[in-house]
Amino acid sequence: MPKNNVRQQIKGQKNMLPRHIQFTTLAEGPNLRGHWLTEVENTYESVSYSFLFRGKGQIFGLPQNFKPYPSGMESYLVATKNIQATASQIKQLARNLKQGTSSDRETIQALFNYVHHIPSAPIITLTDALSALERNEASCNGKSRLLVALARSLGYPARIKGGIILKESNKRTSHAWTELFINGVWVPFDALNGHFAYLPANYLELYQGDAFLITHSPGIQFDYSYEINRQESLPMLNEEAEEVKKVTTFSLWGLVKNKSISKKNLFLLLMLPLGGLMVALLRNIVGIRTFGVFLPVLIAFSLLETGLVTGMALFLFLILFVGFITRPFDALGLLHTPKLVISLTLMVLVMALGNYLGISSGIAWLSSLTLFPTIILTISAERFSKLIVEDGFQKATGTLVQTLLAVGICFLLFSIKGLDAILILFPELLLLVISACMVLGRYVGLRWTELLRFKPLLNSKIA
Repeated sequence: MPKNNVRQQIKGQKNMLPRHIQFTTLAEGPNLRGHWLTEVENTYESVSYSFLFRGKGQIFGLPQNFKPYPSGMESYLVATKNIQATASQIKQLARNLKQGTSSDRETIQALFNYVHHIPSAPIITLTDALSALERNEASCNGKSRLLVALARSLGYPARIKGGIILKESNKRTSHAWTELFINGVWVPFDALNGHFAYLPANYLELYQGDAFLITHSPGIQFDYSYEINRQESLPMLNEEAEEVKKVTTFSLWGLVKNKSISKKNLFLLLMLPLGGLMVALLRNIVGIRTFGVFLPVLIAFSLLETGLVTGMALFLFLILFVGFITRPFDALGLLHTPKLVISLTLMVLVMALGNYLGISSGIAWLSSLTLFPTIILTISAERFSKLIVEDGFQKATGTLVQTLLAVGICFLLFSIKGLDAILILFPELLLLVISACMVLGRYVGLRWTELLRFKPLLNSKIA
């Protein structure tokens, strides 16, 4: 059964079962085992146990050399039936791998690399450490036992940890990994998936020790599956405690919980007025020029997927590339709509080519090209190309730079932690945007850029 610890939170446990089936839990060492019992024979029943999980990733920095382990760790150093730490093949391999290393960390890295590079195989039968070594292929169970056996043979306390990798699906497979006791802390190592001293946030821990996750009474027909569904959550509230209704009457959180709209799309919808207000302030008070009012807002929202610096660079490259490559079509005297379609087509081709090259060559930033909404990029490129024709390259470039400035400011606004939760819980706050725009709409003073431009004239009047 799942338990809370420093990296995972379990709540909302629900146990659905027929009346004649009893459910009990029993502590077995560090684990908590659930029992479903019935005295009724020759029946087929269905039971379910559900809960909410929230996890966080853990990364450990390892020192070069480890402190001596304390007393009481002897059980994590012995050989067992399936972890043959004292077998001659295991001991010889461990000694060979240790040769050439100069610290405990390098030794553990050598053991881990060897087990990680053993070919993976979906073996459903039990694979002990020695079998994994002799076959030179193993699943997570075989690799975990082999890494534990190698570590124990060199005097490092080690154990197996088991659970489920949570991905939205319906599956039957569980997972096992290894933990080593290093300087007072159990550090995770997943040799199958290549996680060295690291455990991802979606790893559900269920038990420790070399055990089966599920067992059943002999002589019965038994089947099971793990149904995993992603739940949206607001970090600032306990959604199960009905606290949302207590805090606000007009909360939109119900739309997300009912899956009427995704949290991301709802956030974008609510941020549009706020981003528009920010751009209006920049245009009317500061005096910068942008490609429209909402275009910088939409571009900034796209950058949330790629990051500010990478996103800005990719955006600038795409706009300049398509803007220049479509200029010859202006000389042909084509109508606006066909030219826009040509720009859209070229943008799609460039993004598809970049994505292909990024995946084939392993360049992550090239693969990020497809994260940009194509329509937004196309309209931006078309605006830039049109400005070059109407105002010249220098002025068009100036507008592009000012647009990027507005994009950066909107990006910082969107990145404020907790802003999404506040807007979803209190959408009535957007009424303040209307009030602010009414005040802004009556502003007739000089813009900041005009103050700079006319500074000599203003100074002469004062003198």
